[in-house]
Amino acid sequence: MARSKTFVGDIAGGTKPVARDIGTNLTVQNVWDIYRWYPGFRDMIGLEVDALFSNGISEDDVIDTTRIMECKDGVRWAVMAGYAAYLVDARGDRDPKVETWHPYINGIGFQFTAFSAKGHPLEIEVYMKANEISSGDIHFTIPHYHCETDMDGEYIDTEPIPGGYGFFHIRTQGNIRGVQGLPQYMHLLDAFKIQWDIIKAYGPYAEKQGMAFPAVFAEDTGPANKTNIKNQFANQPSTNRLLILGMEEAIEWISPQAGAYDPFPMLQWINTLIARSSQMNKLMLEGDPAGYLSASETAISNWESKLKEKQAYWRTQLLPVWRALGATEDCNFEDPTKPTFVSLMEGLKSMREAMDGLIEPEDIVDLMNEYLENNDQDKELHALPKEEMMNNNESDEQGQDSEQQSDNKGN
Repeated sequence: MARSKTFVGDIAGGTKPVARDIGTNLTVQNVWDIYRWYPGFRDMIGLEVDALFSNGISEDDVIDTTRIMECKDGVRWAVMAGYAAYLVDARGDRDPKVETWHPYINGIGFQFTAFSAKGHPLEIEVYMKANEISSGDIHFTIPHYHCETDMDGEYIDTEPIPGGYGFFHIRTQGNIRGVQGLPQYMHLLDAFKIQWDIIKAYGPYAEKQGMAFPAVFAEDTGPANKTNIKNQFANQPSTNRLLILGMEEAIEWISPQAGAYDPFPMLQWINTLIARSSQMNKLMLEGDPAGYLSASETAISNWESKLKEKQAYWRTQLLPVWRALGATEDCNFEDPTKPTFVSLMEGLKSMREAMDGLIEPEDIVDLMNEYLENNDQDKELHALPKEEMMNNNESDEQGQDSEQQSDNKGN
């Protein structure tokens, strides 16, 4: 009887990280180990990718949430490892689907296996690990998604042919030419490793921090004198009373911290390094209250500008996938800084209070409509006629007068 193969996720298991010294060669396996084991690295990547997709994409009615999440997962892999691949299946009458594949790590993932004359990838081979009781591992090839071609016969990724099957690859920005990019935060991998190594080395001492104990240096260390000293300490009241044992003897407090280096300035410097590289200011990293964060307008503005630049890049990488899934060539990320509805209404309220009585109501409404349009709102406000506005104000004043009279009678 033939036994079917069972897929297992060895790559996600709790295996020990591969040993590696600081500053030595890095492999994608080392990058994965740091992502999986070392606190902070996963969170930094998550913050960036979450921000890119924070408000979704402009054609989420065409590409549903599950497919957007798969696209997001691919960007996460690319930021972490340098490159990734999407398998798009748009064959048949059903809705097209997309699946993310990561680089080859510990026997699982994909490798490029065929290229065109100009270096365009034409085929990848995907590897999976199967359960040990099954008949070996599984690997299969996937062709490049069929697209329109240019004059040299090379695929034009941004013009996929509907109803096809195959892969598209993405890579990180700012690398040497090729299909394999570098991890976006490769220069921080050793910093994260050092941070965690410091914490692990300091942990046993931190557990006992502040747990100092007295050490008595006695000339007579016989059993009788030891018992006498212990009895005296056991009977000490909790005051500043001083115990004097003699000219030849002494007492002092010994702490696990005595003579040890302080690791926290080192950790603080590494946080500063991370902040510079990731465009996250230190308030974001260290979790200070939002009130402090909002005061740093320059830092937030720089972060938002950098994020929009990254969205422009990742859109060029993802557009072939989106078009193969049925989107148009205008599909794009939504603005990551788009305010919430509550924030939008607070802005309108502040605008009116600042200009009321100084500017004609019609002009205030025109500015409000411009404000709403700039924030992708298709609503349009209209100013009330002056006569109606004056009648409303008079009614409000009469209502306030009647309430005041009722209060006076009640009092």
